[in-house]
Amino acid sequence: MKEYRSEVKKLAEKVMVVMDENLVLTKGDIKKAFNEGDNNIINGAFFGTKVSHYPPCPHPEKVNGLRAHTDAGGVILLFQDDQVDGLQILKDGQWIDVLPLPNAIVINTGDQIEVLSNGKYKSVWHGVLSKPDGNRRSTASIL
Repeated sequence: MKEYRSEVKKLAEKVMVVMDENLVLTKGDIKKAFNEGDNNIINGAFFGTKVSHYPPCPHPEKVNGLRAHTDAGGVILLFQDDQVDGLQILKDGQWIDVLPLPNAIVINTGDQIEVLSNGKYKSVWHGVLSKPDGNRRSTASIL
């Protein structure tokens, strides 16, 4: 897990460099914004990884699953189960399934990136549906 987290953090930082370019900022500006101003953080911005497990639900029509929400963080990298779907995002007022692909990482932007980009990058509304078959697992890393 330590090696995975290290590599995913590098990927998140590369995504931030692309955002710098798209926003016509100096390379490293977004990363710098995440690493300044908090005296409680010794080694830079908070970077967390969360593993989630969604067991099968015999009556998914009776539950909400993981409610719709945005993430407070900056860049969110999600390695989702490649067998069991359930992740949805809200796009143009419609809920869209994010179908799992083997060895793919879904990249979301969070609330902090929406603020830093002055709304050019939107925080992604997403949720997880309950499913009757299979155990769904996901690993979310947040910078």
